Amino acid sequence: MGTKDKLFKTGTRRRLSQLIGLVAVVLALTTRSTWLTGGWPSLVLAWVGLLLVAAGVFGRLLATLFIGGHKSSEIVTQGPYGLTRNPLYFFSFVGMIGLGLASANPAVLALLVLAFGLYYPGVFAEEEAKLRRKHGGPFETYQQRVPRFWPSLGQPWQEPDWVETSPAQFRSALGDAFGFVAAYVTLRAIAEAHARGWLPAYPLPCC
Repeated sequence: MGTKDKLFKTGTRRRLSQLIGLVAVVLALTTRSTWLTGGWPSLVLAWVGLLLVAAGVFGRLLATLFIGGHKSSEIVTQGPYGLTRNPLYFFSFVGMIGLGLASANPAVLALLVLAFGLYYPGVFAEEEAKLRRKHGGPFETYQQRVPRFWPSLGQPWQEPDWVETSPAQFRSALGDAFGFVAAYVTLRAIAEAHARGWLPAYPLPCC
């Protein structure tokens, strides 16, 4: 396996996600923003963050139901895969935005967005190259019809009467969902501790 393949394989993605999560927690612990003013602004950030994390978790579980074990053997084009070619990554991004907002810390939000923007375009390109080599013309047709990342809401929703999925992959998706929930609770707990003056922190110079 080449260096590029190793960089974008699932195990590497999980380790990098864990590393970025650790850095985000350290940032949240040691810095404080004027976003954390208490009262309704902080409450709005907490609720919007929670809604986005919930949407990200639900979307990832739905996408896993459709893709479950078929990704390398066939082109899945129904359900969320009829709106975007990468719904798992799109909903991960939605959940990460929610975590950044829930932290009430723009440094944490910027870290999560920057890390995603720098790493995942390479993941998209690597996976597309593999699918193109395996499926050829049918994948290229799908590629032309469905956007790479941002969902096309003008596309009609299509789904079969039933789908065959992989229990192991769905369990893995449930584990990822727990990770998002745990991250939300952790970041909100840190934000509340800062708001009550229980944790010392460096104020961010910008915001």
